[in-house]
Amino acid sequence: MISQSDLKRIRSLKHKKGRQEHGQFLIEGRRLVKAYLESQAEIVNVYYTESFKHHHQSFISFSKDTGHEPALINEKLLNQLSDTISPSGIMGVCKIIKPSTLIFSALNWIYLHQLSDPGNIGSLLRTAAWFNIRNIAFSPYSIDPFNPKVVRSAMGAHVHLEIHKNVDFSLFPENDYLTIGADQYGKIAIDQFDSTQKWVLVLGGEAQGIEPAIKQKLDKIISIPRTGYGESLNVASAGAILMNRLSKK
Repeated sequence: MISQSDLKRIRSLKHKKGRQEHGQFLIEGRRLVKAYLESQAEIVNVYYTESFKHHHQSFISFSKDTGHEPALINEKLLNQLSDTISPSGIMGVCKIIKPSTLIFSALNWIYLHQLSDPGNIGSLLRTAAWFNIRNIAFSPYSIDPFNPKVVRSAMGAHVHLEIHKNVDFSLFPENDYLTIGADQYGKIAIDQFDSTQKWVLVLGGEAQGIEPAIKQKLDKIISIPRTGYGESLNVASAGAILMNRLSKK
């Protein structure tokens, strides 16, 4: 039986203030909950409905096998706690993964500057995890990386990344990073770019791109050559291409 205090806490996790207060975030859906159960994430609670159990008994057993005893919850109640339009009947609560101290070693970084679209951010986190670019920095005024929509879009990538919030861009040039930005008018094509220096890739907001104050401080501005049709790429698509190429350098 879920307590009133737990109900209040879980409801609050749909909002940034609640996530900050409790140091927790929501995960929803069978695939996402499974990804977290299989990881090293610290899961606080797992809840499921009778309907979910009827169709996914093996999943309930799997959760128990990982050491997380799921709790049965009324379907109407779970729907109220859910952040989705059509809840799947399974959800969980995880502790926010606290990153290590901000240390600028020889590792490469992705710097997300004032991004606001949850789907794009989740896709970028998923791509970074795929290419083993583990260090992610969010600028001030970016969306919360533990926003439920970001978490769903990232599909478990958070567990495999070091995510730092409210990071000032100036820290990177101060620590001898090669600062790289992307622009369709960049003079260096990504295929021609090469560097043995540790780097930080700056990806700017969906509408305006990288703001001028930061753009003028970048060491290199690279471009993705167009070979077909289209005005531009969205930040998730461009970021995926850039991470693919840069991870091979």
